[in-house]
Amino acid sequence: MDIRQFRHIAALAEHRHFGRAADAIGITQAALTQSIQKIEELYGVLLFERRYGDVTPTAYGELVVETANATISKVRNMRRRIKLMQKLAAGRLIIGCDPYFAEPIVTPALIRLLADYPKLNFTLELGGWETLQDKLIARELDMYIGFPYEAMDSRIDIESYTQPPFIVFGRPDHNIMRARRVRPRDVFQYPIVAPKASRWLLQRLEMMVHQDARNDEPRGLPAYLLTTDFGIIRQVVRSSDALGAALPRSIEADLAAGIFSRVPLAELDFDFPLVIASAARHNTTPAAEALLKEIRKEIMAIAART
Repeated sequence: MDIRQFRHIAALAEHRHFGRAADAIGITQAALTQSIQKIEELYGVLLFERRYGDVTPTAYGELVVETANATISKVRNMRRRIKLMQKLAAGRLIIGCDPYFAEPIVTPALIRLLADYPKLNFTLELGGWETLQDKLIARELDMYIGFPYEAMDSRIDIESYTQPPFIVFGRPDHNIMRARRVRPRDVFQYPIVAPKASRWLLQRLEMMVHQDARNDEPRGLPAYLLTTDFGIIRQVVRSSDALGAALPRSIEADLAAGIFSRVPLAELDFDFPLVIASAARHNTTPAAEALLKEIRKEIMAIAART
């Protein structure tokens, strides 16, 4: 089977209708029907059930559809990587990043790289390991920057670093700023506005809340407003009693300007692990290597300041 036939299989499985599938890939319905029949004759099995206009894969068909989708993805990635390797100044990089590290680390690195290579296109996907690990293994991402996973997959190579403690922040006139000593239970009586916590961070927070809770208090985490947009986080914290959490570098300008104040929570004073991850046995493109160099600079600069 060639890539053209794989596309025919994938389109029919997606649209479940010969006419719609043919339109989607730009051929006639008769040509698509003939192509599917030839593949079925080749393997001597029925790949799709045709019933009342609805087309569904058989057990044999599901196997072929899975192979078709994987092959199409690999061919697409191969073409993208060839374009990147041909010339650093053109092409596309797809980066996965935990929202906590996007603004303080990845954004400054991208700004410098774009200044030198303005034709290089970037896609930044925000999320944790739970959503992006499979994409990294499938090489649909060039790299991932974020918290480490509990058990790193052997198909992934990582560089390990540490980052300074997160800080909790709020309005300067927030009631919590008047406290002489702030405990986790004081913080967690207010809504928290932050990106979704990774499994590693969630476990640390749950442990902290459990140790600090009184016997008659609930020991779960408080209500969260989850968003990957730090612009929204800033607006909500400025206009309500909600508290935010971020790396110091993300809001240092706001702290210096008096827009926010830091909540002195000693229990949060521990360094955080950070990894740069890529698919194992995967040759890094010149564009990806250039970005990695800039990201490493940002990580070292943060470490030097703390």
